[in-house]
Amino acid sequence: MSTADDRESRYARLADAVEAGEYEIDSGTVEVRPDYRPGRPRTGVVAEETRPLAVRLNASDRRRLADYAERTGQPMSTIIRSAIEEYLGRHPAA
Repeated sequence: MSTADDRESRYARLADAVEAGEYEIDSGTVEVRPDYRPGRPRTGVVAEETRPLAVRLNASDRRRLADYAERTGQPMSTIIRSAIEEYLGRHPAA
């Protein structure tokens, strides 16, 4: 974790680089979409509050999941939720 002094030092170096012309500054206006809301966007319809759950995967399974997510354009968490729903639908508890 960085301290306030570390942040100030980084900001000072960035300001110096900007002043030296190492960055191109765009002074144009920024248009904010009318439907913009700050915070993490929701995906899909959430019927109830969600909570994070840590899952350990070996490197091979993680790579397969990441590759599938990239090919389908879906977040890994969406794929995992779908897989859980499908599995529990096929294997109800006794």
